[in-house]
Amino acid sequence: MTEPHQPPATPGGPPQNTGPHNAAPDSPPAAGTENAGHNEAGAKSTQVSTLFSSFDFKSLIPGALVGAVSYMAVLITALLFLILALIGVAVSNGGNTEIPSNSMVSGDSTMPSPWSLLGQFAVQLVVMSQLGALGSSIDATIPFVGSVHGSASFFAVPLLLTAISVAVLFFAARFAAKRSAAQSTAGFWIEAATAGLVFTLLVNIIGAIFAVSLPIPNVKISPIGAVTFGSVAFALILGTLAAYLGRVSGTPRFSVRSGLRAAIGRAFETVAVHYGVFFAIAIPVLVIAIGIKSGWQASLSSPLWAPTAGFFMFGLGHLSAVSRTWNSGSSMSSSSNSSGSDISFGFGNALTQFGVPGWAGWLMLLLALISVVVASVFWYLRRGPVVSNKIADWIMLPAAFLVVGTLMTWLSGVTGTFDAGSLASGAVSMTLAWWTPFFLLLWGGATEVSARYLAPQLSRYVPLPLAYKIAPAQPVVAEQVATAAVDDPNGTAAAGAYPALSPREPMTAQAKRKLGLILGAAGLVVVLIVGGFIAVDVIKGNNGPDKAVASYLQALQNGEASKAMAIADPGVANDQRVLLSDEVYSKAAKRIDRFDIVSTNISNDKANVVADMYQDGRKQQTTYSLRKSNPEFLDDHWVMESAPPRNLRISSDTPVKTVLINGQPVDVNLADNRSVTYPALPGEYTVELPSSEKYLTAPKLTAMVNIGTVSTSPVASLEVEASETLKSEAMAQIDAYLAECVKSTEARPANCPLNSYSSSRFTKNFRWALTTKPTFVVSKGYGTSPWRVRTETPGKATVTYEKDNSYGFGTSDWKTTTDTTSVSLSANISVEDGKVKLSFNSY
Repeated sequence: MTEPHQPPATPGGPPQNTGPHNAAPDSPPAAGTENAGHNEAGAKSTQVSTLFSSFDFKSLIPGALVGAVSYMAVLITALLFLILALIGVAVSNGGNTEIPSNSMVSGDSTMPSPWSLLGQFAVQLVVMSQLGALGSSIDATIPFVGSVHGSASFFAVPLLLTAISVAVLFFAARFAAKRSAAQSTAGFWIEAATAGLVFTLLVNIIGAIFAVSLPIPNVKISPIGAVTFGSVAFALILGTLAAYLGRVSGTPRFSVRSGLRAAIGRAFETVAVHYGVFFAIAIPVLVIAIGIKSGWQASLSSPLWAPTAGFFMFGLGHLSAVSRTWNSGSSMSSSSNSSGSDISFGFGNALTQFGVPGWAGWLMLLLALISVVVASVFWYLRRGPVVSNKIADWIMLPAAFLVVGTLMTWLSGVTGTFDAGSLASGAVSMTLAWWTPFFLLLWGGATEVSARYLAPQLSRYVPLPLAYKIAPAQPVVAEQVATAAVDDPNGTAAAGAYPALSPREPMTAQAKRKLGLILGAAGLVVVLIVGGFIAVDVIKGNNGPDKAVASYLQALQNGEASKAMAIADPGVANDQRVLLSDEVYSKAAKRIDRFDIVSTNISNDKANVVADMYQDGRKQQTTYSLRKSNPEFLDDHWVMESAPPRNLRISSDTPVKTVLINGQPVDVNLADNRSVTYPALPGEYTVELPSSEKYLTAPKLTAMVNIGTVSTSPVASLEVEASETLKSEAMAQIDAYLAECVKSTEARPANCPLNSYSSSRFTKNFRWALTTKPTFVVSKGYGTSPWRVRTETPGKATVTYEKDNSYGFGTSDWKTTTDTTSVSLSANISVEDGKVKLSFNSY
């Protein structure tokens, strides 16, 4: 690639470097350069052979100090990050940060406080920032399960801590370079390698020593640590490169860069500007939004997660996607096995599953376009006007975008795995889609195009002092001009081709008005386009699947059964909807207290919405399925799939025709030992007999229909008793019956509980009297008779009659005689046509 040209210094510009354009940091004086080629091989051989013999090993001390100081700075920073996060957790939980104990595993022991493990976690966090994976293994004996052997690992890079480690290594090496004697390039590399070696040793050795131990009785948990081969290698490479770049930047003779290496460096600087513009806006907005939504305490942990979230936002804003995969299961229960994957783009309702409004995707796209424009202007100024159309000039920047995009896709991934043998196993991951680097390659191409055709015009408005700081510190020399004439016969790199550094005349009023109109029109177009997309997203978002579920749950909370069924058909026959009416359900107590939409996952024409419901102190998470029905431009018409309700079973130990449910009469036509089952929505229902049942009584019952998927249905079993009215009428009929019986003049009145055992041949003129009334009790009947009355305490009756004591021998001898007899009876009680009827048993 031909090195860009730079015009002579203009008034007000900084002085130009007058050193030779192609001077390399270690090149010999110009004199005798014609013999350099002949002596090059011999010189290199001599340098290598004498390197270690002449090397002063005391020079390793600065490198070792750089590595040690850098590690301590990163460790202190990690400690501060964790303290802030724990403060946020404590504030959110009312001052409590304790880890809850699990009696199945830990018995009566309590888990150690996170504050007591703060230092160990900070050490592991530093290891994770160097691509370490937090992991452990467990051996335990669980009741009813047996011996369990398992392992778990978690990989997530605290990117801000990684960036801080790079910055600390860089500036520490730079500081050391400014206070040490200049060395050769080989000396720089040795010193940098020393810093990297010390850094990786401290990171990983201390990480292995201070692994987190959890003392739990009857459970053997290996120390939880993040040290892996990857963390050892990455910390070594990162520390060496960062220290070398810092060492080089702190050496004055390396301040002028040229050639291919300089061009590559400027390309990566442009990529950094692109990322920097996006992150400088996106991450603070994200942290503020989280603080507003979840409370300021939630933002205290942002140093740990915000950079990774920023990478995900960056990918979504650049038309890529976030990929999620999961699987879990157990060989002991196939019903608990689940697996799947999904791809979420940054537009439409895809973001709502992360609690982000859909229109935010369009703002991220706009921010990506702004970043492209800013980076293209920087690239134009940084490399100078393009002097050729060589393929190298076109692919330099896209290639840098590809490399950084690949690194970003790798570092932003979050994965977790666990394996407990046959008991359970699973894995979950969340990463940018695999095609993200290739999309960023295209964005790099767009930035290159903008740098060639748009940036020359926009660069006129960059302040001259800033433009001079960005432009390469390279003078125009005779060799460059000659090369430019060959590479650019059309003279595109003439002085006028680099307008950002040209002397500027004050703009005329007409030019200002023209510029204002152009900028205003462009801004209006952008506002209308973005506003249109946002308006469409807001309108569609208000009609999204989560809104349908929220309306359904709100209807349940309000007791609006008809509205709930209109949103989600229960799939129940009309004659079975007696409890699914507003009259019944509006009077149900303990309905849903509140609900929260947890996540929304949209895939083509279908969606799954996860919601948390709360009822009477209980919490249940439920997933609802939805589909599009005749979607339109502004409304996808999301329809909930059938949501079958729970059931309520009603039974009675006595035949009843009607019961009151929540005060509403329901015809049940219950016979003995029968029950009816009706679909019912969540809530507490009252079941009782109506006041029209004057002959029956039963205690009022309550039955709770809970949220969730409990297999058994709640039952309201009525225990019916005879009312006092029924008893009174039965007693009145018994009194009338006995009154009729005592009117009899027979010794044995028919169908009466009166009986005289005297011989009817020698007796006459019977007169009955009920001297003591019997007492009765009403109880459950048998067969078709719901009630039965029987004697509890027998009564007494006297009978006076005339008796012929001659018994037929001789003259009759009639004398008055009185006998006493016991009175008891039983009868079946029924209610026919609203009247009490007694059927007395035969005697």
